[in-house]
Amino acid sequence: MIQSLFYKQKKPLTALILGYILLVVLFSLLVTNSGPLNQHIVLGIITFFLIGYSISYEVSKDFILFKHLKVFGITLFKSIIHFPFPDYLIVFSATYKQGAEWGSVAAIGKERGGHNYVIRLFKGNKHFTIYRTNSLEDAKEKASELSVFLNVEIRGKM
Repeated sequence: MIQSLFYKQKKPLTALILGYILLVVLFSLLVTNSGPLNQHIVLGIITFFLIGYSISYEVSKDFILFKHLKVFGITLFKSIIHFPFPDYLIVFSATYKQGAEWGSVAAIGKERGGHNYVIRLFKGNKHFTIYRTNSLEDAKEKASELSVFLNVEIRGKM
């Protein structure tokens, strides 16, 4: 029997881009043999973390929520999230906008945005977003899995 479910969150695209840029800089520094060794080590650690980190939420059978900070799938830090047992959950479509005042997007326009499908737990007027994805099918599958796991109904249109 399953004891807990994990919901891995999407990593920001800027973290991935920055991680790979730092990886290229690190390789160029190693090839040209420039700079002291301690700078290479620190840059390697930062690059390793940016490329490999992820945030996941764990839901246990007795509804204890944990937030995991992982690097390449290994949990480095785990904290408990205090949220009461939900009355219901909803899957819905969410549109978001983000300011683009720096980086390459700033030359194109003032804002960038996207479209996600979200699974949110509700208890009265409190809510907790447990999962975001670009795929409606993935959101429906994860929501029905969580609904059966916790014996909580899914409300709204799916």
